[in-house]
Amino acid sequence: MFRRILFPTDFSEYARRVMDCIAGLPGVLEVVMLHVISSDSPAALRGDIESSARERLESDRALLQSLGISVIKTEVVLSESVPASIDEVAKRHESTIIVMGARGKGLIKGLHLGSVTHRVLHDSHANLLIMRGQIIERLSGEKFQKFCPMIFSKVLIPVDLTPDSWDGVQKIGKIPEVIEIIVCSVISRGETESEIERIRNKTADALKEKCAQLKTAGAEVRWRILEGDPVSRVLEYADEADVSLVCTVPTEKGIIAELLHGSFSCELARRTSRPVLVIRKD
Repeated sequence: MFRRILFPTDFSEYARRVMDCIAGLPGVLEVVMLHVISSDSPAALRGDIESSARERLESDRALLQSLGISVIKTEVVLSESVPASIDEVAKRHESTIIVMGARGKGLIKGLHLGSVTHRVLHDSHANLLIMRGQIIERLSGEKFQKFCPMIFSKVLIPVDLTPDSWDGVQKIGKIPEVIEIIVCSVISRGETESEIERIRNKTADALKEKCAQLKTAGAEVRWRILEGDPVSRVLEYADEADVSLVCTVPTEKGIIAELLHGSFSCELARRTSRPVLVIRKD
């Protein structure tokens, strides 16, 4: 999944810390580093802006090479839309995933992941790993170095039991660095207690069967049924279980699927303090 990463950067200190984590992700073979210059920038200054961007990308390339990544491409583009350019470059380079940051301090204001990350999450068809600001900003030194490779140690995956949803679980199961997978399903509908109990039993049977059939690279798999508002319950359980990553899998139908392309993934990424991985349909 991570063999060819697209990493858009604005050269901020926060982006630098996200970049420091890239080498610790599993299976990285190639990184494409991208800086997008807004077409709103003064035309007379664009040459200098581009020259400066290329110099900074070369400096970041040297850093990634020192961390063990040998194949690194750099690109600077001028665009009216930063999110659209990120998606276009991801397609052109056939990137397997986009890795972006989301500053913690902007969470309350208008889905500020920031706005570029939010648009890529909502519009792109590429896999997306969102590194949460609150975690990255408070770790340093040895703790930070240990955190990056451990992002995939304990993964929480909300599912609706559709084939597309379970395909995402199977992809996570193939990652050798994953130690534990928790598959959860949220029951948010049911007018009567008997109806809720019927749905709960049906969901439990399906989860048991699916988890028993799942082949992993060594990860332990367990399941959990949650009840209530999907986003709130997933976030509460993520904190309760102290997971290292929350993974969402957009699907075409189902209770969770009705929300995933819109409010569920965006609200989950906005409110959580943990890294979020969005796995797209092949």
